[in-house]
Amino acid sequence: MPNLPPRALRRSARDLPFSIFLVAVVLSLLRARDLPSVDVGAGGTELSIGPADLALAVLAVFSARRLRERGALPSRTLLIVVAAFATLIVGSAIPNGAVAITAAGKLSELAVLTLGAAAFLDTRERLTALAQVLVGFCAIAVAWGAVGFVRDVGGRQGSFLGEHDLAALGTVAIAVGLAAIHAGRERPGAGALATVVIGGLAIMLGASLASLLGLYLAAGAVLALAAARRSLHLRSSLVTIAVVAAVSAGTIALRSGELGFLKQWFGPEPERAGQYAASWSQRLIYAYVGGRIFLDKPVLGTGWHGELPPAEYARYLPDARERFSDQPPRYFPPEDRTFIPQQTYDQVLFELGLVGVALLLALGVIATRLAVRVGRRWPPEGAEHASLPAAWLAGLVGALAGAALFGGSPLAALFWLTLGVVAAAPSLLRETRA
Repeated sequence: MPNLPPRALRRSARDLPFSIFLVAVVLSLLRARDLPSVDVGAGGTELSIGPADLALAVLAVFSARRLRERGALPSRTLLIVVAAFATLIVGSAIPNGAVAITAAGKLSELAVLTLGAAAFLDTRERLTALAQVLVGFCAIAVAWGAVGFVRDVGGRQGSFLGEHDLAALGTVAIAVGLAAIHAGRERPGAGALATVVIGGLAIMLGASLASLLGLYLAAGAVLALAAARRSLHLRSSLVTIAVVAAVSAGTIALRSGELGFLKQWFGPEPERAGQYAASWSQRLIYAYVGGRIFLDKPVLGTGWHGELPPAEYARYLPDARERFSDQPPRYFPPEDRTFIPQQTYDQVLFELGLVGVALLLALGVIATRLAVRVGRRWPPEGAEHASLPAAWLAGLVGALAGAALFGGSPLAALFWLTLGVVAAAPSLLRETRA
């Protein structure tokens, strides 16, 4: 973990709005259903208001004030597209009723984290403080998950987050450690190695194959920027490769039984129907149903629901059962309950249509160009920060392939927070040069 002088940490903590930002981040990384809340009737449904909602509301006020004092938005284009994407989520939910509007509002309110990061991450000390908070939170989640692992005698763990959320947070932590390892020093520091271990354990305990992809992308981003900055050393590269290999081995060991679709594609003919059935086989079924929904409503999709009601998807189930006749009945969406999207990319495709996909792609392209440009131009001072925006963004790309976006989920909080860190990156670069 990057070292932060106690004096600098105290200076950051004295800024009340920045402290509120950190509190909002931590509360948003806890599942909303695990926090106390007050239910308020609204339009035929109940709206739960909890500590994270209150923290985000306060943060929105302070963020707007701080940006107004600064007189200019950092990364204006990226923030405009973020606002457009959040607006589309809420606006598209309006025709779907109160439940959908509530789900969209819970997800979009987390965009305040983007605004907060853009407003308050204006020094390297504050970025380091945020990184330490995230790594520390991940360490607690790993300890909790390790207890469950021992108690359950193996098996993937969600700790108090959820499997995909824990693994995604682990990717964030491991990127912090890898970035510090590639900061130009010949020998990795103990803090950086400890951070790598924490992040690696989180990924292995969560055992999310999508976050494993995120690890590859994040490590690739760190290596590529180190090469571009001419700070790539053999020792650091070998450490990175060893870390990636070890985490991959641990994750795959826990999830080897979930890769049945690969055996179905490349292995021998099954001896019985459903022999190779596994969770990724179920994802293929959900992707097929989602694709059918999109083909019928390609421009704006169904509008945001979060979880789709049967009226939006049930008519496609007979075709899905015929197309995947060798899969167990439990792998198909239920006809009398909601359809829960399995990954963000197809969720955006069938709930927001081509308009939503275009905005999500725009977010990805703009954020990637910005993160890479800042990483390449970062001076040697504070080099452990140079690749963080790009590495966190790359890890997020993988994590989103394993889970969908829902209000009150840690992964959704990481989605908006990462975009905010990227938006703040040019301010950090200017501060480094000052």
